[in-house]
Amino acid sequence: MKRNTYRWLFILLAIAVTVVYWIFFMSNTHESHNVTVKIPTGSKYEDVLELLRQNHVLENEISFTIVSKLKHYPQRVKPGNYLFYKGMNNRQMINMLEFGLQTPVTLVIYNIRTKEEFAGLVGRTLELDSNAVLAKLNEDSFCKQYGLDTSTILTHFLVDNYEFYWTVSMDKFLERMNKSYNSFWNKDRLAKADAIHLSPTKVTILASIVEKEVMHDVEMARVAGVYMNRLRLGMPLQADPTLVFALHDFDAKRVNSYHKEYDSRYNTYKYAGLPPGPVCMPYHKSIDAVLNAEKNDFLYFCADPSLNGYSIFSKTLKEQMDVAAQYRKKLDMMGVH
Repeated sequence: MKRNTYRWLFILLAIAVTVVYWIFFMSNTHESHNVTVKIPTGSKYEDVLELLRQNHVLENEISFTIVSKLKHYPQRVKPGNYLFYKGMNNRQMINMLEFGLQTPVTLVIYNIRTKEEFAGLVGRTLELDSNAVLAKLNEDSFCKQYGLDTSTILTHFLVDNYEFYWTVSMDKFLERMNKSYNSFWNKDRLAKADAIHLSPTKVTILASIVEKEVMHDVEMARVAGVYMNRLRLGMPLQADPTLVFALHDFDAKRVNSYHKEYDSRYNTYKYAGLPPGPVCMPYHKSIDAVLNAEKNDFLYFCADPSLNGYSIFSKTLKEQMDVAAQYRKKLDMMGVH
């Protein structure tokens, strides 16, 4: 009798161990792929389950729920961006969620043109609300703390790749961006800006024009040199990218008379000096091209009529007009309006 009792106890123990092992330690994710799930701030446990269903994370929801309740996870839901990889068991998944062990996201800032685009990019990448970001960029008091205004505030944000937790707060986001700005504008760059009598803000504005003018990096410093010559002489920059920006006509294939006649402080055909703000967020190489602008005697440049992406540089207006006439003729022949 005792032998049978021990046998049943052993069987029951074996079953219990197997069940515990299956619930806690057996893989419970789909084996086909890794999945990233974003759990918004304010989510409840039921919301988490629904997100896991929508993203086809779990093989067995019942076992996940059992372990969740045993570990009191339903009362400890934390928002975040979480990576569920192949082979994870319930214990691993719930530990990750319970302790908020997020996987960072990468904010890739590129040469976008407007505050609206920038705020939208941030809002698509992070949990921050894009409208709140835009409101901050349009807030006079926020801009003034950096010595900027609502037209120049984008010069304080640098093109680069940034890792953040998806749930980063607005304050922490801005703190990180400010730290990046201060790191970029080191003593060497500040000295170069001072040597050409431009503030970092003005360097960035000019760099944004160079960014949109040049197709080949090798010409950046030369184009920057042309613009520096014009600034020194008080000549209008006559930079086509500023006209495109003034009208937000970003699909324009060529600049026409209506662009040049539009009255805006961004119209550098009408107004001498730099425009009120950047026409895009320039890459580091464009900023460095301005800081290391070529010292030359050119006052003009025009796209090469062969349309090879390079420019032809001129010292006199007559030379410029001859090249410009050839370029316009080429565009007319191609039907570009």
